[in-house]
Amino acid sequence: MEYLQLFDEEGNELKEKIARSDKFNIEKGKYFKIILLIIENEKHEFLIEKTSNERNNVFAFLGGHVTYGDSNIKTVIKEAKEELGIDIKEYEIKFVDTIKHDIAYCDTFYTHKNINLKDIKVQEEEVDSVYWMSKEEIFNLDKKGEFRHSNIQNFKKVLDYLKKVK
Repeated sequence: MEYLQLFDEEGNELKEKIARSDKFNIEKGKYFKIILLIIENEKHEFLIEKTSNERNNVFAFLGGHVTYGDSNIKTVIKEAKEELGIDIKEYEIKFVDTIKHDIAYCDTFYTHKNINLKDIKVQEEEVDSVYWMSKEEIFNLDKKGEFRHSNIQNFKKVLDYLKKVK
């Protein structure tokens, strides 16, 4: 059974956990955490997953739940390796922002990395396929209801971050 790390109202880690299967029954004032990693290549395209049938066949960014005892960064590195077979080093990852939802925090991370799609080994239970897409293509998929809409706010935060650092 997988356990998720719990956090308080301010996002501080608690020494508590909840079974992933119980995450929607979380006690008021406690939160679990999700990470998203948005990867950009030299062509200013972003790495997008098309999720598996079990995950509703939507387009989304690489992401995952922070499991009990893991840090955000460890989760980013672990999810990249598990879902796509990508090795990412801690120094390559930039924290962008945290968005607080009703029962979860979503921490958004960014990295710039050129990855050949042929080198990606998808975790078939979670990911059907991967693509490089422009921001316009991503926003068009969202308008058509084909992109995980909860990821769009995070994507906009990354685009704002990129304007500031470039």
